[in-house]
Amino acid sequence: MSALKNYDVGHLIGQGGLASIFAATRIIDEKPVAIKWMPLTSVISWGQRQGQTVPMEAELLERVQHVPGVIGLYDCITVEGSFFMIMELPPGAVSLNSYTKSDENEPFSMGEARRLFGKIVETVHGCHLAGVSHKDIKPENVLLFRDESTGELDIRLIDFGCGELTERYWGTFTGGTPLYWPPEFIRNGRFLHVPAAVWSLGALLYHMVCRDDPFDTLASVRRASPPFPSSVPRLCRDIIMRCFDKDPWSRPSFRGILSHPWMVGGQQQQVLCFRLETARVFKKSNPKPRREEGQGLCHVVSRALSSIRCPRLMYEALSKLNMCLMVGN
Repeated sequence: MSALKNYDVGHLIGQGGLASIFAATRIIDEKPVAIKWMPLTSVISWGQRQGQTVPMEAELLERVQHVPGVIGLYDCITVEGSFFMIMELPPGAVSLNSYTKSDENEPFSMGEARRLFGKIVETVHGCHLAGVSHKDIKPENVLLFRDESTGELDIRLIDFGCGELTERYWGTFTGGTPLYWPPEFIRNGRFLHVPAAVWSLGALLYHMVCRDDPFDTLASVRRASPPFPSSVPRLCRDIIMRCFDKDPWSRPSFRGILSHPWMVGGQQQQVLCFRLETARVFKKSNPKPRREEGQGLCHVVSRALSSIRCPRLMYEALSKLNMCLMVGN
């Protein structure tokens, strides 16, 4: 096709319900790239990139190009009812799902899982700071590859096709992966962007350390009590189960995840202080609105107002302000 005359298109490397991805080489400098093709008839929502109307996925990816860990976007081409996205293709990259499922790869050590998970959390946090909610965080959408300069595994977050801007307070799903949806969406058909992302991150960490998905049915998602192998340390289980709190308001913020004792090394004194503090903050028997790490006074006020049935607009305005504080915390 003349639209791709600058690329030597190779084999198919990925395929979804609405798009296909091909390995290719940019002819001018022999740089390996990935080309994502989708028919324009499959596009649900539209956005803007460099003054041109493009599928929303391209706008979202453009908005987060400055975020470390996001897949690079080089070019977009629209022609003959098709849309092409030219993207970075790290050498030897495989999905996290393929990596963990392969018998050739040893299970992650706790140190390696901690390091890679921290990079993923920071990437997702950076996307939310840029106003972009990925909404489909799962092992298939995280690429792993070996950094040529350091020899260490690195990550790239891919596929923003289910994403949206976070300017809308409540989010919903028009696609994605049901077994990675948070229980509040299954119950109510909507979710808050940051707590939903934290839930998915918990499921991703479970997959990394257990080499399996935490849930196999929507009923098990609602129960939010996955089994753990004995090889998973207590603190690692703790951070996962905090992400799986059924109450979205009680899940940690992104920075709350990164400051958890398991993420920072877990010295015994740090663990003791952390548990004493969280016991005070999360005390279940306290009927008063509680303040969670990473959530501020607006959270307490909004929860209190909601309990006396304040007008919906006031409650949502205060709640939205609190969510902004959570993302930026």
